[in-house]
Amino acid sequence: MYECYASFNRYGDISKFITDPDLLQVTGDECVYISNENDYDIAVDLETCYASFDEVKLFIAFLATQICELDNAAQRFHRKKRVKNGGRGYVSLPSPAGTYRIDYSQSMEDNPAPQEEEFHFILVFIYMEEKKRVSFDYWCTTENSQLEVVFEYKENKFFLRTYGAIDNIPDNWEEE
Repeated sequence: MYECYASFNRYGDISKFITDPDLLQVTGDECVYISNENDYDIAVDLETCYASFDEVKLFIAFLATQICELDNAAQRFHRKKRVKNGGRGYVSLPSPAGTYRIDYSQSMEDNPAPQEEEFHFILVFIYMEEKKRVSFDYWCTTENSQLEVVFEYKENKFFLRTYGAIDNIPDNWEEE
């Protein structure tokens, strides 16, 4: 069922996205679908958005053109990185109650067998709770779990900042 969602460039058909800001519409549940249900069925949730729809619709349309590359970055991180010491090398960061964060620089290393890692997640919702930050809510296709991936937009470019509980990901994580 989800075979089409398990590879790089899986969101590469830009014609399946709504990239014209004048065509974007808010639904009754405060979402803006940036792709049709029969295509990718991805929505931006405005319920917790930092600004009104009119203020962010140009950015949402631009974001729709970037989904493929941002999803590819999440998949590359999933395949290239792993937690040190066989998955037991977590270094926790100070976090609010109910939140668990792991420090990237002290906890992560390159994965020696990146081709073996499959990405069993599909992008469902995007949240824009802070200006210049977007949060991708991925749903797992093999078990009941979710994955949050956060990107920061600065200098006309997106940077991966958080992958699940892994936080403080540097701009150059792919070059390390």
